[in-house]
Amino acid sequence: MKKNILLLAVPFVLLAANEPSAYSAGDLDSPTPYGLTSSEKHILKNKQEVKTLEKKVGGVSVQLSQINENYEGLRSVTEAIGAKIAKIDAKILELDTKVDENNASIQEEIQTLKSYVEESRTLQEKNQENIKIVLSEMSSLIDSINNNYVSKKELATLEEKIASLEKQATQTNQKSSDFANMSGAELLESAVKDFEQKSYENAKAKFKELIDKNYKPARSNFYLAEIYYAQKSYTQAIAHYKQSISLYDKASYMPQLLYHTGISFSKLNKPEEAKKFFEALKNGYPQSKEALSLQK
Repeated sequence: MKKNILLLAVPFVLLAANEPSAYSAGDLDSPTPYGLTSSEKHILKNKQEVKTLEKKVGGVSVQLSQINENYEGLRSVTEAIGAKIAKIDAKILELDTKVDENNASIQEEIQTLKSYVEESRTLQEKNQENIKIVLSEMSSLIDSINNNYVSKKELATLEEKIASLEKQATQTNQKSSDFANMSGAELLESAVKDFEQKSYENAKAKFKELIDKNYKPARSNFYLAEIYYAQKSYTQAIAHYKQSISLYDKASYMPQLLYHTGISFSKLNKPEEAKKFFEALKNGYPQSKEALSLQK
């Protein structure tokens, strides 16, 4: 009887041993994951795609390395042959100036050199064709990389942005150096003059320098806001208007500041915020031209 019970128990033990454990469900690192949620399935799919891309990139890198190695080898050979041809051409020119038509030995030497040059030129042309083939393969591979990973247009745009930022940084550094020898009063006078002449970029750089020096920062922030307002950069204009009023709210330009802040909010489709500044303008400066313009 006991033997029969033991025999019946064996299949159940084997079955239990082959059944997947509930504790392994959702294991993304398992060779055969199961019991995945929709998010885990999406993650697993992305991991598999990343591994596939890594294999492709590795293969492309090996191809590019091999092609580049072939190109460098051909280029070295071509340069060496070119140097030899140049030396031979110089020697021929030297002999041609001295040759005597009756001197058969010199004529023979010249003919031999010319033949060698022609053979070298033939070999050179062959190498040039091989280089063209290598360059074509490299260009095709690069185009493939660009098409699969980054487009030529995107790369060109990125390069233009980098060049523009580098240029701006250089100009800013140069301007900061120029401003270093100017007093705050001189710099402010120059900045206001640029602003009035609508030389906004020059004025902007000077007002930012004044803010860094903490020289009349409320006025400088107001002028910066006015520049951004004129350039229709309303979000930046509002930021500098607010900074200006937080530093000094009794300035003579307050009516214009409130009026332009309200208009900036209107341009950004924020009528409730605009209304607050227009109300502050009418209540605080009812006789100003800006407040009177709101009544029309």
